[in-house]
Amino acid sequence: MFDFSKRRIHTDHQHTPWYELWRQPLAAMIRMPWWLFFATMVGIYLSEIAIFGLILGLDSKHIIGDPPMGIPKPFAFAVEAFLANGFNGLAPDSQFTYVVAVLDLISGLITLSTLTAVVFSRLSSNETPLIFSRHICISSLDSGHLFCRFATTDRSQWLNVTYTLSLIFDDEPEPGLWQRRIVPLTTLNTGTPQLSQTATLTHNLDESSPIKRMGIDGLLQRNAVIMPLVEGVDETTGSGLVQTHLYSAKDIMLGYRYGDLVSTDKKGQRRVNIQKLNNIVPYAT
Repeated sequence: MFDFSKRRIHTDHQHTPWYELWRQPLAAMIRMPWWLFFATMVGIYLSEIAIFGLILGLDSKHIIGDPPMGIPKPFAFAVEAFLANGFNGLAPDSQFTYVVAVLDLISGLITLSTLTAVVFSRLSSNETPLIFSRHICISSLDSGHLFCRFATTDRSQWLNVTYTLSLIFDDEPEPGLWQRRIVPLTTLNTGTPQLSQTATLTHNLDESSPIKRMGIDGLLQRNAVIMPLVEGVDETTGSGLVQTHLYSAKDIMLGYRYGDLVSTDKKGQRRVNIQKLNNIVPYAT
């Protein structure tokens, strides 16, 4: 049986943290904090220049020209070759230094173009994380509803939004054969032309609901998770926006519903208080 509960579940947003992408360095750099990203870029540049500088140091007498400011000639030449610039007119005078300089130049072109593309990718990204509630609420397993709520601080960003809810659990179609199944959960509201500051996905727990058939104990035994998915279009760029979240069966609050987010200010205007996103109250039958 596949124990999904031992896998780490990220509940902040759909992205895997950068430090878990060490096998995908470009993806990790895209998701790094900006300060760490620039530090990594500088580290990559200096490392490559240092490597070629050490190699060129094996034949430094065949590098023609004078380096600036007392910098060792091999490292000054490595910098010029890496950046494809002749700041001081240093030049190779042997086949060895010429080949190393060509390799240094190629390495610089590849590195500079790759990291430039990563910078543009970071600047052009349109991530607008939604904030999901800490718990999912079920008012009652007997003809009640399942509620999943989220909020956003930028209500004008998401357009043509669609919602889906999915139940993912362990299933045994044949004795000894276990697999993860994904079952869509019908929702009363499937989308909106423009995302408001908050929205609540509602699943009716009727006789066709797999959650009602399994019950809370059944969900726990099957290592079930509930995944809301929100898709939309960025108003500014027209690019697609997608965000998911994962709730384990332990995150379900049975016999509760969400508290009201909307309050009236002194001017009589109704406003959404996102700070109350996680407020829950007992369900009154």
